[in-house]
Amino acid sequence: MKITLAKQAGFCFGVKRAVDLAENAPPRGGAVYTLGPLIHNSQVTNRLARQGVRNIDHLAQVTEGTVIFRSHGVSPQTLEEAQRLQLNIVDATCPFVKNAQAEAKKLAENGYTVVVVGEREHPEVQAVAAWAKGCALIVGNTAEAEQLPPLAKAGIVAQTTLSLREFHEITEIIRGKAEHIEVCPTICNATLERQAAAEELAKKADLMIVIGGKHSANTSRLAEICAKTGTPTYHIETAQELKREWFTGVKQAGITAGASTPDWIIEEVYHTMQDLDFSKAFEESIKEIDRGGIVTGTVIQVGRDEVFVDIGYKSEGIIPRNELTVKSDVQPADIVSVGDVIEVFVLKQEGKDGYPILSKKRADARKGWVKIEETYKAGTVQTVPVLEAVKGGLVVSINDLRGFVPASQVERRFVADLSGYVGKELRVKILEIDRGKNKVVLSQKVVLEEEAAKSKEETMAVIEEGQIREGIVRRLTDYGAFVDIGGIEGLLHVSEMSWQRVKDPASIVKAGEQISVKILKIDRENYKISLGLKQTQADPWSLVAEKYQVGELHKGTVVRLTKFGAFVALEPGIDGLVHISQLAETRVNKPDDVVTVGEEVTVKIVDVNPQERRIGLSMREVQQEREAQAEAAVDSDAADGPQAEQD
Repeated sequence: MKITLAKQAGFCFGVKRAVDLAENAPPRGGAVYTLGPLIHNSQVTNRLARQGVRNIDHLAQVTEGTVIFRSHGVSPQTLEEAQRLQLNIVDATCPFVKNAQAEAKKLAENGYTVVVVGEREHPEVQAVAAWAKGCALIVGNTAEAEQLPPLAKAGIVAQTTLSLREFHEITEIIRGKAEHIEVCPTICNATLERQAAAEELAKKADLMIVIGGKHSANTSRLAEICAKTGTPTYHIETAQELKREWFTGVKQAGITAGASTPDWIIEEVYHTMQDLDFSKAFEESIKEIDRGGIVTGTVIQVGRDEVFVDIGYKSEGIIPRNELTVKSDVQPADIVSVGDVIEVFVLKQEGKDGYPILSKKRADARKGWVKIEETYKAGTVQTVPVLEAVKGGLVVSINDLRGFVPASQVERRFVADLSGYVGKELRVKILEIDRGKNKVVLSQKVVLEEEAAKSKEETMAVIEEGQIREGIVRRLTDYGAFVDIGGIEGLLHVSEMSWQRVKDPASIVKAGEQISVKILKIDRENYKISLGLKQTQADPWSLVAEKYQVGELHKGTVVRLTKFGAFVALEPGIDGLVHISQLAETRVNKPDDVVTVGEEVTVKIVDVNPQERRIGLSMREVQQEREAQAEAAVDSDAADGPQAEQD
C-alpha cells in the first residue's frame, strides 16, 4: 500500500504561531492561562497543560498572571476586561482572523450590516461578530441566507476556514437581497490551498484519512471535501482510531490534516498505517524511502554532529546527532561505528542539501515499543539507567525510548531531591503505556514493595521470640525507633534501648545505623514485632552485689529529683535513691534545697537489693561519719597537748 501525505497538511502559520507563543509565554506575576482551548486539538492542549499552561473559560477565574488569547481571537469587550484586570496579555490570534475582525469593524463603522458567514457557535465567528459592534448577522448555510430580510447595505466577511465554494453560494444569495454589497475575502489562503490539495489527493486515492480534532471546523471541512469526491474518508484524532479492515484491498491511501494537527500526530498515524499493512506493496514502499518508512543501511562516516548512512538511495542519508539516541551528552562515536548495519526511520526524503534525513532513535523506538508492550503484559522487572531529573520525577531510558518515573514511584517513601539518581540505575516495572502519546510510566516502588512483601513473609516464617537479629534503623520517633530486620519493621521502644533512662532515642541510635536487637514479642496476625536493644548488652545490675557493699562510700551524680528524694547515678545504668530523710541531718522540705541535678555527691550504701534493682543511699550518714571523724581528731589533739608540754 502506498501512503501519500497531502502537500499542505498540519499546522498552518497561525496555529504554529499560537502554539509557539504559548510554549514560550513567561509567567509574569502568576500562572499562564489560555482563554478557552488554544486550538481545536486536545492532544496539543493536554501537552500545554502538562507544561503548566492552564485553560480557563472566563477571565473572572483569574486575578493575576499571563492570559493567552487563542488563535480564534476574542471580542473587544474581553480585551478591555483583560486590560482592566492588568493581566499580562499574549495575543495569539491568527493574523487572518485579526484581518476578519478589522474588516467587520470597518464595515460596521461605515454603516453596513455585517454578515458573518460561518458556524454560529464557533469562537472565531462569535469574536468577529462582536467587532461589528452589534451590527452583525451570522449565516451558517444557504438556507439561513435565504431567510435574511432585505438589506440596504450588506458587508460580508467569512470564517477563515470556510469552504470557498460554500462562501460563493451564500454570497450570491445575499447579493439578491441587498441594495449595495461589499464582499471581504477573509478566507485564509492556507485553508484554500489545504482544501485544494486534499481534494486533489482524494480523487487519486482509494481511501482518505483526515487527521484533526473532532471539534475543529477546518478539519471537518477537509473531511467533507474528501468525502464529496466519492473516496471513502475517515476523520480521526489519533492513530489509535485506525482500523485494519479499512485498508483491505487499498493500494493507495491519502493523508491530510487540519490546521491544528501537530506533525508528531501525523507521523504517528503514518507509522501506524504502515504497521497495519503487511502486503508486498508495503515492503516496496519501504524501499522507496517514503517519509515515515524504515530502511536498513550501513554507516559510512561518523562525524561530530551527524552520521552518514548508505541506504541504497541515490544519495546517502544523514542522521543528525539528536536523532541517534534518547540519551543526552553522548558522542555519535559512542553509538555507532563505520560498517555498522542499522535500521533508520526516514524523517524527510530530502533535506536542505538533498540528503534524506534519517533517525536511528525513532527506528529503535518502533522496535522498543514492541519490547515494551511485551514487558508490560508479562509484568517483568527491567533495569534502566536514569538520564535526568525533571520536575515531578526521573527520565530513564527503556528499550531506546524515554520513560518517566514519577517522584512518588522512585522509592517506598517519597524522595524530595532526585538529583542523586542521575547516572544510576533503577529496577522498574511498567505501570502505564500509551503509544499514541509516546508515554511510558514506570515504578521502582512497585518492585521494592513486592520484594519487601516477599522478604516480610520469609522473615516472619523464621523469626522467634528471644532471637538476636541484625537490623537497620529506618526512622526515629519520640517514643523509640523502627528497625528493619528483613522486610519487617519492628518497634524498639525507648524503654528497651538502654539499661539507663533515655530521654531522646537519637542519643542511642541513628537512622541508617545497623544494630543487633533481641525479639521480645511477635504478633504474627498483625505483623507487629517488639524489639529490645539493651537485652543484647550486659545488665549492669547483675554485678551490683559484687561491686557495692553496705557501708561503703561512693561518688555519684544527681540525675533526678522527686518529692521523696534524689536519684544518684553510681555508674551508667545504676541509680540509687537518697531518700529525703537521708539527704541531711536536719529536716529537709524539698530535695532541691540540698542538691541539684548534675551535682557530684558522696553517698553511703545503706541497702542493696539487685533482685528489685534497688540501692538505698545516704548523704546524712556520710555527714555524720565526717563529723564523728572531725570530733575524734579534735579529742586526739586535746589529749596530746599537755603531754607534749611535759615532754
